[in-house]
Amino acid sequence: MGSGSFLALFLHGQNQPAGQAAPPPNLADAFAQPVPVSPVATTPPTEVEPVVVGRRKWTDAIGRQPEAPVPPTPPAKPIGIEELDPLETQQPKPGQIEMPLKPPVTPPAVNIHRHFEGTLVLKPRKLGFERDFPFQLENSRGKRLAFVDVGGLRILDPLDFKDQKVNVLGKLEALEKGSQELVIRARLLRRLD
Repeated sequence: MGSGSFLALFLHGQNQPAGQAAPPPNLADAFAQPVPVSPVATTPPTEVEPVVVGRRKWTDAIGRQPEAPVPPTPPAKPIGIEELDPLETQQPKPGQIEMPLKPPVTPPAVNIHRHFEGTLVLKPRKLGFERDFPFQLENSRGKRLAFVDVGGLRILDPLDFKDQKVNVLGKLEALEKGSQELVIRARLLRRLD
Protein backbone atom coordinates (compact mmCIF):
# COMPACT_ATOMS: atom_id res chain seq x y z
CA MET A 1 0.00 0.00 0.00
CA GLY A 2 2.88 2.36 0.83
CA SER A 3 4.62 1.76 -2.48
CA GLY A 4 1.41 2.64 -4.39
CA SER A 5 1.16 6.11 -2.80
CA PHE A 6 4.91 6.73 -3.40
CA LEU A 7 4.44 5.79 -7.06
CA ALA A 8 1.48 8.19 -7.37
CA LEU A 9 3.53 11.09 -5.92
CA PHE A 10 6.44 10.25 -8.20
CA LEU A 11 4.22 10.21 -11.32
CA HIS A 12 2.44 13.41 -10.23
CA GLY A 13 5.77 15.19 -9.84
CA GLN A 14 6.91 14.09 -13.33
CA ASN A 15 3.74 15.33 -15.11
CA GLN A 16 4.34 18.98 -14.09
CA PRO A 17 5.90 21.30 -16.65
CA ALA A 18 9.41 22.46 -15.92
CA GLY A 19 8.51 26.18 -15.51
CA GLN A 20 5.85 25.72 -12.78
CA ALA A 21 6.52 25.10 -9.15
CA ALA A 22 5.03 22.21 -7.25
CA PRO A 23 1.57 22.90 -5.77
CA PRO A 24 1.54 24.15 -2.19
CA PRO A 25 1.06 21.46 0.46
CA ASN A 26 -2.02 23.01 2.13
CA LEU A 27 -5.01 25.23 1.31
CA ALA A 28 -3.79 28.34 3.18
CA ASP A 29 -0.59 28.39 1.14
CA ALA A 30 -2.60 28.03 -2.08
CA PHE A 31 -4.59 31.21 -1.32
CA ALA A 32 -1.52 33.11 -0.17
CA GLN A 33 0.28 32.76 -3.50
CA PRO A 34 -0.64 35.24 -6.24
CA VAL A 35 -2.39 33.83 -9.28
CA PRO A 36 -0.67 34.74 -12.56
CA VAL A 37 -3.05 36.78 -14.76
CA SER A 38 -2.63 36.65 -18.52
CA PRO A 39 -2.81 40.02 -20.28
CA VAL A 40 -6.17 40.79 -21.93
CA ALA A 41 -5.94 41.63 -25.60
CA THR A 42 -7.60 44.96 -26.33
CA THR A 43 -8.92 45.54 -29.83
CA PRO A 44 -10.33 48.82 -31.01
CA PRO A 45 -14.14 48.68 -31.33
CA THR A 46 -15.44 48.45 -34.87
CA GLU A 47 -18.23 50.78 -35.88
CA VAL A 48 -21.44 49.28 -37.18
CA GLU A 49 -23.46 51.44 -39.52
CA PRO A 50 -27.17 51.41 -38.70
CA VAL A 51 -29.56 50.05 -41.30
CA VAL A 52 -32.56 52.20 -42.21
CA VAL A 53 -35.25 50.56 -44.32
CA GLY A 54 -35.88 52.44 -47.58
CA ARG A 55 -32.49 54.20 -47.77
CA ARG A 56 -29.10 53.18 -49.03
CA LYS A 57 -27.26 55.01 -46.27
CA TRP A 58 -28.71 56.18 -43.02
CA THR A 59 -27.58 59.75 -43.75
CA ASP A 60 -29.65 59.95 -46.98
CA ALA A 61 -32.64 62.29 -46.95
CA ILE A 62 -36.15 60.90 -46.61
CA GLY A 63 -37.98 60.79 -49.94
CA ARG A 64 -41.31 62.21 -48.67
CA GLN A 65 -43.36 65.17 -49.69
CA PRO A 66 -43.23 68.12 -47.32
CA GLU A 67 -46.30 68.27 -45.15
CA ALA A 68 -48.63 71.25 -45.08
CA PRO A 69 -48.37 73.29 -41.90
CA VAL A 70 -51.12 72.58 -39.40
CA PRO A 71 -53.13 75.70 -38.55
CA PRO A 72 -53.07 76.48 -34.84
CA THR A 73 -56.25 75.66 -32.97
CA PRO A 74 -58.01 78.46 -31.14
CA PRO A 75 -57.83 78.20 -27.37
CA ALA A 76 -60.73 76.28 -25.84
CA LYS A 77 -63.36 78.16 -23.87
CA PRO A 78 -63.46 77.18 -20.23
CA ILE A 79 -66.47 74.96 -19.60
CA GLY A 80 -68.19 75.05 -16.25
CA ILE A 81 -68.44 71.77 -14.39
CA GLU A 82 -72.04 70.65 -14.31
CA GLU A 83 -73.45 68.36 -11.69
CA LEU A 84 -74.83 65.09 -12.99
CA ASP A 85 -78.27 63.81 -12.02
CA PRO A 86 -78.11 61.56 -8.97
CA LEU A 87 -79.19 58.32 -10.61
CA GLU A 88 -79.19 56.41 -7.35
CA THR A 89 -81.95 58.56 -5.84
CA GLN A 90 -84.35 58.57 -8.77
CA GLN A 91 -87.09 56.02 -8.20
CA PRO A 92 -89.30 54.67 -10.97
CA LYS A 93 -92.93 55.61 -10.52
CA PRO A 94 -95.09 52.54 -9.97
CA GLY A 95 -97.67 52.03 -12.65
CA GLN A 96 -100.31 49.38 -12.94
CA ILE A 97 -99.21 46.29 -10.98
CA GLU A 98 -100.17 43.19 -12.92
CA MET A 99 -98.91 40.62 -10.43
CA PRO A 100 -101.26 39.13 -7.86
CA LEU A 101 -100.84 40.82 -4.50
CA LYS A 102 -100.69 37.55 -2.56
CA PRO A 103 -97.17 36.37 -1.89
CA PRO A 104 -96.32 33.01 -3.41
CA VAL A 105 -96.84 30.07 -1.09
CA THR A 106 -95.24 26.67 -1.06
CA PRO A 107 -97.71 24.04 -2.22
CA PRO A 108 -98.45 21.24 0.24
CA ALA A 109 -96.04 18.34 0.09
CA VAL A 110 -98.47 15.81 -1.38
CA ASN A 111 -96.60 15.16 -4.61
CA ILE A 112 -93.41 13.78 -3.12
CA HIS A 113 -92.66 10.29 -1.90
CA ARG A 114 -92.66 10.02 1.88
CA HIS A 115 -92.49 7.26 4.49
CA PHE A 116 -95.63 6.26 6.39
CA GLU A 117 -95.71 3.80 9.30
CA GLY A 118 -98.62 1.82 10.65
CA THR A 119 -100.42 -1.51 10.49
CA LEU A 120 -101.41 -2.79 7.05
CA VAL A 121 -105.01 -4.05 7.26
CA LEU A 122 -107.04 -5.81 4.57
CA LYS A 123 -110.72 -4.74 4.43
CA PRO A 124 -111.94 -5.64 0.94
CA ARG A 125 -115.68 -4.97 1.41
CA LYS A 126 -117.93 -2.39 3.00
CA LEU A 127 -121.59 -3.38 3.36
CA GLY A 128 -121.05 -6.05 0.72
CA PHE A 129 -119.61 -3.69 -1.89
CA GLU A 130 -116.02 -4.17 -3.03
CA ARG A 131 -113.72 -1.25 -2.27
CA ASP A 132 -111.38 0.37 -4.82
CA PHE A 133 -108.49 0.10 -2.33
CA PRO A 134 -108.85 -3.00 -0.12
CA PHE A 135 -105.69 -2.25 1.93
CA GLN A 136 -105.50 0.54 4.46
CA LEU A 137 -102.90 1.83 6.88
CA GLU A 138 -104.03 2.17 10.50
CA ASN A 139 -102.36 3.76 13.49
CA SER A 140 -101.80 1.99 16.85
CA ARG A 141 -105.37 2.79 18.03
CA GLY A 142 -106.95 1.19 14.95
CA LYS A 143 -107.90 4.46 13.23
CA ARG A 144 -107.42 4.54 9.46
CA LEU A 145 -104.67 6.93 8.33
CA ALA A 146 -105.15 6.36 4.58
CA PHE A 147 -106.01 3.75 2.01
CA VAL A 148 -103.02 2.06 0.36
CA ASP A 149 -102.88 1.66 -3.42
CA VAL A 150 -100.69 -1.44 -3.94
CA GLY A 151 -100.90 -1.32 -7.76
CA GLY A 152 -97.40 0.22 -7.97
CA LEU A 153 -95.76 -2.67 -6.10
CA ARG A 154 -94.16 -5.09 -8.56
CA ILE A 155 -92.16 -7.64 -6.60
CA LEU A 156 -93.94 -7.98 -3.25
CA ASP A 157 -97.28 -9.56 -2.46
CA PRO A 158 -99.06 -7.26 0.03
CA LEU A 159 -100.94 -10.25 1.51
CA ASP A 160 -97.63 -11.33 3.12
CA PHE A 161 -97.68 -8.10 5.18
CA LYS A 162 -101.33 -8.31 6.27
CA ASP A 163 -101.94 -7.25 9.93
CA GLN A 164 -98.26 -6.39 10.49
CA LYS A 165 -96.46 -3.12 11.26
CA VAL A 166 -95.05 -1.80 7.97
CA ASN A 167 -93.28 1.16 6.45
CA VAL A 168 -94.85 2.38 3.18
CA LEU A 169 -92.97 4.68 0.77
CA GLY A 170 -95.28 6.56 -1.57
CA LYS A 171 -97.26 9.69 -2.46
CA LEU A 172 -100.16 10.89 -0.35
CA GLU A 173 -103.14 12.08 -2.40
CA ALA A 174 -106.82 12.83 -1.85
CA LEU A 175 -109.25 10.28 -3.32
CA GLU A 176 -111.25 13.07 -4.95
CA LYS A 177 -110.74 16.81 -5.07
CA GLY A 178 -111.92 18.32 -1.79
CA SER A 179 -112.36 14.90 -0.15
CA GLN A 180 -111.05 14.08 3.33
CA GLU A 181 -110.33 10.48 2.29
CA LEU A 182 -106.59 9.96 1.52
CA VAL A 183 -104.75 7.30 -0.43
CA ILE A 184 -101.06 6.40 -0.40
CA ARG A 185 -99.75 5.39 -3.84
CA ALA A 186 -97.27 2.79 -2.57
CA ARG A 187 -93.92 2.33 -4.30
CA LEU A 188 -92.14 0.32 -1.60
CA LEU A 189 -93.45 -1.76 1.28
CA ARG A 190 -91.37 -3.31 4.05
CA ARG A 191 -91.95 -4.90 7.42
CA LEU A 192 -90.92 -3.05 10.61
CA ASP A 193 -89.07 -5.05 13.26
